[in-house]
Amino acid sequence: MGYIKIESVEHLKELSVEEPLECFVMLNGGLRSSKTILWDDDAQAFEILNEIDMTSQVLTEKELKTHSIIHEAIEGEALYKY
Repeated sequence: MGYIKIESVEHLKELSVEEPLECFVMLNGGLRSSKTILWDDDAQAFEILNEIDMTSQVLTEKELKTHSIIHEAIEGEALYKY
């Protein structure tokens, strides 16, 4: 089964605007950090469920850079859609 690499924050928005996006960050050693992400266009924020510990976050695009690993994962080509 092939995965879709998320190329940018804009691409992430497109994939997560209409329904929650099931995705993962590929970590060292082949481990994965699974996440469910939804872009809320009205709030201009991402709703993120970190499945490893079931914590949730609501982050603006700017906060995505400093309060999660998602932005770093996109830049490092390590964020994928299941």
